[in-house]
Amino acid sequence: MSYFRNTMTTSLLGMLLVGCFVLSPAKATYAAADEQAAAEHEEPVAGENHDDKADAHIEHDAHADHELPPILSANPGSAVVNLTIFLLTFALLAKFVWPVILGGLQAREEKIASDLRQAEQSREEALKSQSEYEAKLSEAATEAQTVLADARRDAETSAAKIVDEAKADAKRQGDRALADIETAKKVALAEIADQTSGIAISVAKQVVGREIKADDHADLISKALKQVPGDS
Repeated sequence: MSYFRNTMTTSLLGMLLVGCFVLSPAKATYAAADEQAAAEHEEPVAGENHDDKADAHIEHDAHADHELPPILSANPGSAVVNLTIFLLTFALLAKFVWPVILGGLQAREEKIASDLRQAEQSREEALKSQSEYEAKLSEAATEAQTVLADARRDAETSAAKIVDEAKADAKRQGDRALADIETAKKVALAEIADQTSGIAISVAKQVVGREIKADDHADLISKALKQVPGDS
């Protein structure tokens, strides 16, 4: 804002100074020329006066040829008047015109600054939203991996449990079968022992009752074999 103010002040000062010191001498020169033209158009009173005026006109023209240009000639009175006009104009501009212009420039500058702040705020909010979105995506990916890992671990645990239970069940069934076989074997042996003891007692009675010969021995063996049940 100060840059615009300084630039405007300098420009106005320059233009007003140039107007004061350039236009005022030119105005004075134009006024003198008008007076001279009016004097030339006046009717001569006598021939001598006419000759004198002609000589004066020629002398004035010769003198005018050696005068300085209007831009280089200066009239102190006109300069003072113009300076006064300049100061008054400057005061009026400073009082009524410049505040409006500077106010408009300041309002525009404030609007630009506000727009820049809003743009920066919007950019920061966008970056924040993007960061939050990326964080949520990362969190969702982590949760998905955790869920998959838990599901895989649960599946492996369940499979191992099923295998262990199957092995335990098979072992129990095998042990039960072995126990059943052992029990059946013991029962069979007990039955065989009972049958054998009965056969032995019967054979002993027969042996004690008479003398055992070779033929009797073969006959006893044959009878003992016949008394053994076929299912055993």
